[in-house]
Amino acid sequence: MTIEYLKKLKENPTIHGRTIKGVSEVEIAKAETKFNIKFPKAYKEFLFLAGESRGLLPIMGTTDLETISSDWHHEIMQEELDETTLNKQLIRPFWLFAESNECEVFYFFYLDENTEDPKVYLVNYGNQDRTKVIEPLNDPFSIL
Repeated sequence: MTIEYLKKLKENPTIHGRTIKGVSEVEIAKAETKFNIKFPKAYKEFLFLAGESRGLLPIMGTTDLETISSDWHHEIMQEELDETTLNKQLIRPFWLFAESNECEVFYFFYLDENTEDPKVYLVNYGNQDRTKVIEPLNDPFSIL
């Protein structure tokens, strides 16, 4: 795979003593087919470089493609959406790419933005009443 967006990650595969490990383009294509979606190029590069193990990249605990694309993980995510008001807020197609505590908090991007380096959003607790809020990070995926 030609790396266009994540060149710095490709050039620095060891982060704080832990090495990242990617998945094959075949595995990426299998996940796209399973969910009938097309990942943006920047995310495909991440998966190719670090889709099995993110090393010590400072993003949430669960980022590996095997877990994120598993049926049981999508069930957990759906339960979280159903138990909160998120299922009414997240009506556009999206991909959860990193999460913590069984999808209690997670990063995602929308799949319908028609860009190869989509904007990233964070689902987290609001400050006032601890309801879930969607926070736009105003940065593209490649910045993470």
